[in-house]
Amino acid sequence: MTIHAGGGWDLSLFCDPKTNVPGELPITDWSETGEIQAEGNILYAPIASNGEMFRRIAQDSLVINGVDTQTNAHQTGERHTWTGSASEGRPSLAALYAAAKAPNAPIALINNGTFGADQGLVRTARTSPGGLRELLRPRNSDEESLLVRYKARGLDLMAAQDRYNAGLADRLSVFRSGMDGRALLGSLYDNLPLEMPQDQGVYQGSSDLKSQILTGLVAFKTGTTASAECAAQGNWDTHSSGEFSQVQNIQALNEALIYLWNMAEELEVRDKLVVVVSSDFGRTPYYNSYGGKDHWPINSYLIMQGNAEWGGRTVGKTDALQNGIKIDPITLKESPSASLIYPKHVHHALHHYLGIAEFAAEVGYGFPGTERYDFFNPNLST
Repeated sequence: MTIHAGGGWDLSLFCDPKTNVPGELPITDWSETGEIQAEGNILYAPIASNGEMFRRIAQDSLVINGVDTQTNAHQTGERHTWTGSASEGRPSLAALYAAAKAPNAPIALINNGTFGADQGLVRTARTSPGGLRELLRPRNSDEESLLVRYKARGLDLMAAQDRYNAGLADRLSVFRSGMDGRALLGSLYDNLPLEMPQDQGVYQGSSDLKSQILTGLVAFKTGTTASAECAAQGNWDTHSSGEFSQVQNIQALNEALIYLWNMAEELEVRDKLVVVVSSDFGRTPYYNSYGGKDHWPINSYLIMQGNAEWGGRTVGKTDALQNGIKIDPITLKESPSASLIYPKHVHHALHHYLGIAEFAAEVGYGFPGTERYDFFNPNLST
């Protein structure tokens, strides 16, 4: 499951907290009276229920800071963050995973109106949580019942024919897969609740992120879906509003992440679930003349998994003014001779961790020649 905060989040208020530097312009309002907090190796700003959220999920989380998206443009930032490349024409991480692991799933990928690119690799449902349930609603009729019966009987008759051969066997297999998929979709419909969680207030709008999350988790539980792309709604592109706007959005995101892991436990999918949270890019260290912050290419990823042995850690780093710092791929320590971390490094590591690197290379969406950062080594941190 991926969660996209569209517009550019302020990481100094979240998982890469910054305090004001003497002699420099203010970076954060909260640091006038508060101090940076920590949960394990993960640092966070003491606002917007960050403490409650990180206490809940830090042991299962990896924060990657100082990721250079190399752009201040929204569309390029979205592509770079979720495909590992600023160039057009590549599938998102969620789409690539679904294509590698469950290409024949009835709905391999659910996209909830956020950035998504499947490049024709998988069956994608682009809809809202309520819209998906309506799409799956059974159309009961005598004709439908008869059609299902005749299809099943036809499969049995064809399989009994003397002319049964390898080609016919392949076609029957595909057809049976479709019938099985129909049953899975019925199970998904039956298990989706009639009432979804209440929308949360966010800056300049409301968020149904909890509903998106619940739909994705139920789809995972029923075996219908391999990946879900969710949108952390609200206006994150806060050029002319102070901390309060980002705080509203972060508050809703935090509550949704706590909800996610509570529901994942209830549905018994926690240990199989990998969640990646990010945004187009970050925001400038200083406030502009309108009281907001502008686009800044340095980004972060929050990666989570139930009972992750690599949890409770932060890798990557920025300086006091949110500039990316070069990190050695083997030791994950600062090194002036190494490279900045780019989205391709995160995706390259995720491809290997998720077991899709070979598939990605076969379909032309790998990262040949890219350094492999050892992000998931539980013994390393920056």
